[in-house]
Amino acid sequence: MVELAPSLPKGVSILPVYDRSQLIDAAIATLKRTLTEESLVVALVCVLFLLHVRSALVAIVMLPVGILMAFGAMKLLNIGSNIMSLGGIAIAIGAMIDAAIVMIENAHKHLERAKHGEPRATILIRAASEVGPALFFSLLIITVSFLPIFTLEAQEGRLFGPLAFTKTFAMASAALLSITLVPALMIIFIRGRIIPEHRNPINRVLISIYRPIIRWVLKAKGFTVAVAVIILAISLWPASQLGSEFMPSLNEGTLLYMPTTLPGLSMTKAAELLQMQDRIIKSFPEVASVYGKAGRASNATDPAPTEMFETVINLKPKEQWPSGATSTT
Repeated sequence: MVELAPSLPKGVSILPVYDRSQLIDAAIATLKRTLTEESLVVALVCVLFLLHVRSALVAIVMLPVGILMAFGAMKLLNIGSNIMSLGGIAIAIGAMIDAAIVMIENAHKHLERAKHGEPRATILIRAASEVGPALFFSLLIITVSFLPIFTLEAQEGRLFGPLAFTKTFAMASAALLSITLVPALMIIFIRGRIIPEHRNPINRVLISIYRPIIRWVLKAKGFTVAVAVIILAISLWPASQLGSEFMPSLNEGTLLYMPTTLPGLSMTKAAELLQMQDRIIKSFPEVASVYGKAGRASNATDPAPTEMFETVINLKPKEQWPSGATSTT
């Protein structure tokens, strides 16, 4: 219950019928979970393959900074946080971290091969300068990949525009940070003992596996390309049978049920049928609440006749559904 303003009659309150706050909270929680999982995966990769815990901090610090820059651009352009805009950031998170990981790995290689007595900062700057331009332009290429979406108009443009904006902001931020913040963080965090790659047992096993494969593929270049072309040709038929849809299914926890009955229905009979319908729907254990409306409101934007019922069905969380119940919407 939400109390109305004090100027309204005492005791009057409002009851939300169609509340999307749960869906928005779920979208925000998904973004938080994605950011946390990405940070943990990056930390695990750096520890397993580089055997250096502090190197992971370079990527872990860079990721939230890039997302905050994307939110700052959203604020400047008055782009709200919704499912599509947050989805654009979630899509970009995986690619945002790539540049930092490549630069960290290259820094470790340079430190392994450095001459004794050479300043560590000089080595790291040289390593960042070697791969920085390539990483910057590769992220820019990914950034512009969503530019065609900005040409969409009408419903499509309003729907996918926020996603394209936020993904572009996030990738542009990552490109900028890859040549500014990441090299600075490397000088701060990449210090101490650097274990050579050949002394890491995981790297030794993986190298022993992929080096023979690479040698064989390079010797049989024509055969490898032919196999790739055949696989591509075979995949065309199942890909053509997948089908497509403009709007994928979204389980937002609410259904809009709009049945119709015979024309010329009286208001008394409409109210009777509506109440009967609501009682039947409410009897299902998955349903939290049902609100039905017959007829139309007193405005020109709601031309529904009396025989059309608009029913908002709010579902309970799936954890409270009976065992075996599923959603097919």
